[in-house]
Amino acid sequence: MKNRRVLWLVVIIVSMVLALISLPPLHLFTPGTIQINSTPAVAPELREWHGGTGELLLGSGSQIVLDPAYAGQLQTTARVFQQDLGTEINASLPIALSSKPGKGNFFFTLKTADGGIGNEGYILGIDASVTINAHTTNGIFYGTRSILQMVRASFNHMSLPKGHARDYPRYQERGFMLDVGRKFVPLAVLEDYIRLMSWYKFNDFQLHFNDNALGAGNKPDWRHQYAAFRLNSPAFPGLAAADGSYTEQQIQELEQVASAHAVTITPEIDTPAHDLALTRYRPDLVSHRYSKEFLDLSNPATYSFVNSLWNTFLPWFHSSQINIGMDEYNSRDADKYRRYINTYDAFLKKHGKTARMWGSLSQMPSKIAVKNDIILEDWDNTWANSVDMVKKGFKIINANDHLLYIVPHASYFNDFLNTRLLYERWEPYIFDLNYPYLNLQPGDPHLLGATFAVWNDKYTITSVADITARIEPAFPVLGAKMWTGSTPATSYEQFESMVGQIGQAPGTHF
Repeated sequence: MKNRRVLWLVVIIVSMVLALISLPPLHLFTPGTIQINSTPAVAPELREWHGGTGELLLGSGSQIVLDPAYAGQLQTTARVFQQDLGTEINASLPIALSSKPGKGNFFFTLKTADGGIGNEGYILGIDASVTINAHTTNGIFYGTRSILQMVRASFNHMSLPKGHARDYPRYQERGFMLDVGRKFVPLAVLEDYIRLMSWYKFNDFQLHFNDNALGAGNKPDWRHQYAAFRLNSPAFPGLAAADGSYTEQQIQELEQVASAHAVTITPEIDTPAHDLALTRYRPDLVSHRYSKEFLDLSNPATYSFVNSLWNTFLPWFHSSQINIGMDEYNSRDADKYRRYINTYDAFLKKHGKTARMWGSLSQMPSKIAVKNDIILEDWDNTWANSVDMVKKGFKIINANDHLLYIVPHASYFNDFLNTRLLYERWEPYIFDLNYPYLNLQPGDPHLLGATFAVWNDKYTITSVADITARIEPAFPVLGAKMWTGSTPATSYEQFESMVGQIGQAPGTHF
């Protein structure tokens, strides 16, 4: 009898166990059931992301809160963010001051102990509120671009995934150069280009202010060939191009927009070549040995005139770096050419500026050493061998023509950049995909970053819309490479799909 009771007890226990096993799982705290937010859609992709759970829903009751200790520095960034966010959520959030974020608000502060994010990085936290910590206003600004892109990519355009990010650039130079010398681009379009650049965290907008038709200086009618100088000052009556130029007031407006969007305007007045606009204005300065678009480096008046140009136009710009041109002069005058470079390096130093020039020294051999505090935009592997230039101590910006030049409607350079090739195979330290000995080593401290360029050689058939159509697909890919550095795990197709979700830069009118 006792054994039967034991047997029945065993049967009952086994039945209960089987019944419990057959029940559906409760999904309370099992590890696989907590949905951790994946890396949000941001271009360039966030350097570090630690996903939380759930989303923060934005509402009309939210505020943009500034740390009172830094309110004066953050006001402009806050206003730009207020305007851009307002177009996304259809509500203009008020800007307030407080040392605490407050629930559902955006909080900006320049207080952070994280030295690893550098001058342009930021710490982003999304939980009960959104906080951005950075060392500079530019870092805060880049954080706001990431927030806006997340909002754009959300299903309701009103929410943010909870999580924590550390985001910072791998390269300090993330540039775009535009030839306005041969194709005038209206001020409003330049301002839209700045907004487009900032959307993908570019920070340097170089404007090439003077140039002429290809080979114009070698033609008998050189005085009637197309040439343009785009800066318009009463100090040089008649020099500014009749088909478009920029006054000091317009440049100041452009500088204001650029500063508000964490972009630096780098001016370029290209000498001593590409100067038909200058030699027609001052025929006494024209070269007697070479192309009529070359300034005569044997004439002391050349230096006086170029000095007067820089003395007039240098105060128009806020940048600490100035591009002085120096490309494609005749190698038979290499000595004079190198002395000319050193002259304007010293000239800019006296004005507290750093000289930048197009890399040309490999093609201009001479015993005269050029000061290696000049930054080289290395545009051609023959004109300037990047490996050799680094050995000589120069800082380098990769502007390689075969990879990074756009010449609309031309066959000899890219009409459109090969964005798939650049995304999958290129890095800023690569100057040639076929000959690795021309490339720098990853992490070389001499490499500042990269810039891509639009040259308007075909100015008679190139429209502003043509330029826009070519740069729009280039910005997200090159922005990712210059900010993140290495090719991410995301495929090109996935990246392009993400860019589509992010959409057009706010405030633009393309």
